[in-house]
Parts: sequence; structure tokens; C-alpha cells
Amino acid sequence: MNKKNYEDIIEQYRNKLIEREEFDNRIKDVTNNLNSPMREYYIINSYLYNNYYVPKDLRKYLYSNSLPILESDNILVNDKNKVKCALMNAYFADYNYEMSETYAKDLLNEFSNDIKVLRDLANYYTKTRRYDLADNVYKLIIKTGDNELINNDYEEFQRIVNGIKNPYAPASNENKEKYYSFMNKLEIKIDSNHGKNSSRIKQPEKIKVGDYPIPIEHIQSDFDSFVAFDVETTGIDHSKDAITEIAAIKVVGGKIVEKKEFLFQELVHPYKKKIPKNVEELTGITNEMVAECRNIWEVFPDFAKFIENNVLVGYNCMTFDSKFLVRAGRLSNLIINNQYFDVMHLVKKYKKSLDTENMTLVQVGKALGIENPQAHRALADAITTAKIYLKIIELNKKGEC
Repeated sequence: MNKKNYEDIIEQYRNKLIEREEFDNRIKDVTNNLNSPMREYYIINSYLYNNYYVPKDLRKYLYSNSLPILESDNILVNDKNKVKCALMNAYFADYNYEMSETYAKDLLNEFSNDIKVLRDLANYYTKTRRYDLADNVYKLIIKTGDNELINNDYEEFQRIVNGIKNPYAPASNENKEKYYSFMNKLEIKIDSNHGKNSSRIKQPEKIKVGDYPIPIEHIQSDFDSFVAFDVETTGIDHSKDAITEIAAIKVVGGKIVEKKEFLFQELVHPYKKKIPKNVEELTGITNEMVAECRNIWEVFPDFAKFIENNVLVGYNCMTFDSKFLVRAGRLSNLIINNQYFDVMHLVKKYKKSLDTENMTLVQVGKALGIENPQAHRALADAITTAKIYLKIIELNKKGEC
């Protein structure tokens, strides 16, 4: 009887017309006359207005009030599955893997037709390294034709399966042990010594600042084979901040092929730095994600091997990315002599033809009809950079730029 008011309040909160505290109070008011457990269901459902992840400060209510909802005959199966999905995500976030597994099994057996439930289920099986199950769930979503919601997740999943990206592991040692113990019960063996405290490659002796070559800029856009690259970092100061992700794509004869042998992408454990909250929000790369990753002196030699002697094409790279690669080389005791081509200079040269005031990678891409599927992630930005370079060269040859 209060459904319309309830939905109006959620819409106001979605559009940021009311604050969280007012939102919670109004939801409680509008559901006050409902009988339990319907009232509790609507309150929990209000936490899930945009996704099925319940914030930490609200999980106590979720845990305390879920059982009557799941046992009720008056609540629809799809609505119960929302709650089960929220429980699966909440218990996983609280490192209670056994309870999370219980609700994941229920959802897998029932095969909900809710795309958000299936997406979170696929993510759960990816994080617990049961890639066959995750792939089956993704295929189920793709069959429905409603796969826009999972495009980025599915790309990340494929990178993990293909060994381009590291799999999930908790940040703290205490939670690592819980995770490793749970995975062992699933008979999935993981080296519990893997991490920054394990027998990794020791940091080599650093090259002194003045002894590392200054990046050399390639001025002419006279090539169609190159390596486009990008780095994500903890901040903008190359002398103090650290790389958190490095990625590249090899372009041969003007052709971009997004296959494993032409791609390089790896998250990096930041050198003596934590990722600030605002940077986490911008890039989506969290401290937990990089906690188990290799150090830059382990990653950089692989990157150097991948790029060979190709021209390195970046966006604003002479001001930013190249300087971080210099520091990475110093920390790795490895000199690379590749020349850099900065697409930003090309964009400035043809700015009037491009009809864009904004010089960001995303906006320049849009002006050229190039969409960046995951801005501020290194591989997506590297691919977008390559496409922008090739597009401007093409337009220039046609006399349109």
C-alpha cells in the first residue's frame, strides 16, 4: 500500500535530493504499517537500490532480519534472491567465506533471472577461483542479450583467466589465512606464502637519478607500428608517487588486435606508497587489489621485454607517464632507450579540426567517435590512445584534419 511512496523516496535518494539519514528515516516511516517480515524486506531492499552490496554499517540489520524474510511465503522468490545475494556479498566482504558459500550455492541452484544477482554470483566464483562456474554464469547472462551490465566485469574475468591480471586475495595477513583455509577446503590449492612477505625477487641496487637517460621524444608521426602504453599511479609526483598499474598494446601495421600476445597489463604493488581514497575512487584500483601484486622491479623487466625497441606512444606521456617509467627503470636497475611519441602534441596541432575544447583522453576520443570503456584503467587508456593516434593519422591523410 506504500509502494508508490517507497519508490518515490528511493528515486529522490538516487538523484541525491535527500541525504542518507533522511532517506533511512523516511523509508522506516513509509514501511511502518507493514507487517513483518515484509517491513524488514523493504528496509533491506532500500539498501540495495543501485546494487546488491550492503555497506558495512548496515550489515548488522541485514544479518539480523534476513532469516524470517527467506522463510516467508509472502515474499517472492526473486525478492528473496536479492536478499541472498546481499548476504553472499556481505559475508564475503566480512571474510566469512563459509556463510558466503552457503548463499552462493542457493543462488547457483535456483538460477535467478535477475541479471544483477547473476553478475554478483559470477564475481563471487571468480574471486574464489572457480572459473568454470563463473564462465557458466556469464554465458547465461550473455544468452539473455542483456550483457551491458557485465561488460567490464567479464573483461576483468577474462584477464584473470588469461593470466594478465592477478586473482583476488585479501589485503591483511589475518584475512589471507581465512581465505587460504577456505580455498583449501574447496580443494583449490594456493601458495599461502604468495605476497610481499614471501620469497620474491629482492629489489636490485637502484640507478642514481642523474645516471638514468632522459626520455627522448620522437617528433614525427611517421610510423604505424608501435606500442601504446599507459600507467596508473598513486599520485602525480613522479619523484614520490608509485605505479599501481602498467599496460600496453602492440600495434603492427596500423592494426589493433586485442589478443593476449599483443597485450600487456599488470597491477603493481606501489613502492612505499598507499593509494589515496580519491585515487581509488577515480581508478577503481584499491589498496586491497594491489596488496598481493608484484613489485615494480619484478614487473618492469617483463614490460621491457614486451615493448622491445618500439616507439612508445602515450597520451601526455612526456609530462607524466615517461617520467614514471624512468623511476620504474631506476628502481629495477634496468635502462630502456625507447623513444616516446606524445599523442597530446598531435591533438594540439589539429585541435580546431577535432572541434573539442577539452583535451582529456576521454573527450578527445569522443570527438573522434572513440569510446573508452574503462577510463583511468591502464589498458583501456592505452587502447584508446592507440585508436586516437591512428584516427588522426587517417584523417590527416584524407585532408580532413
